[in-house]
Amino acid sequence: MKKRIVAAFLISVLIGIMLVIQARSSGGQMIYTSRKAISDYKTMIESEQETVKNINRQIEEAVQLLEQYESYEKDPETDIITQNILEEYEKYSILAGACKVRGPGVEITVDDGKRELYVGENINNLIVHDIDILMIINELKRSGAEAISVNGQRIVDSTAINCSGWTVRINGQTYARPFTIKAIGNGSRMVSNLLSQNGYGTSLREWGVIFTIEILDEVEIEAYSGNRELFYAGESGGKEKKE
Repeated sequence: MKKRIVAAFLISVLIGIMLVIQARSSGGQMIYTSRKAISDYKTMIESEQETVKNINRQIEEAVQLLEQYESYEKDPETDIITQNILEEYEKYSILAGACKVRGPGVEITVDDGKRELYVGENINNLIVHDIDILMIINELKRSGAEAISVNGQRIVDSTAINCSGWTVRINGQTYARPFTIKAIGNGSRMVSNLLSQNGYGTSLREWGVIFTIEILDEVEIEAYSGNRELFYAGESGGKEKKE
């Protein structure tokens, strides 16, 4: 009987210590994470994973090209190197946004919500913010979009999107609602991801923000019109550039 009492006492002490440690680690408060935050983090993680896959694929393609160059470098009559260079130029011109492109894809319209606010609700819940546009772009990229534009501005690696009052600045230009997002790629896949149960388009609709998406046989996206000249970055081991 005494052994049981001692065992029960020790178990109670152990449980008490665990509760104290848990309370201290959380500041004595329960920590909650909203469904929107979880959805945003999940989308960003999946987007980064897709980016890693694309980089690995590019590395494999580069290795294959290198092998081709090495096998043909001793043949002066072959034009495979020139052909590959031209193909690479066209490919990376598209990826860099240096030329106008067209192809099948989708057109998305995002606008502020029109419904009545709930009692005590913040009006920002119905307004399109920069994070909304960024999350849509991330899902489009994750779906394999090969070219994207927002209100005519080509999205490239240096594109900055940020709120400026009731407007949004894209590539240094200011735009007001509504926002038209175009993407070239597999339209069915993009629609499926954006309007899935956890898709960002579905989330926007649930919050009351206007979100429409249409699959088109041909989408035209303009070239990037900003300055792409590099002032500070250069090839590793090369000479530094002066201003």
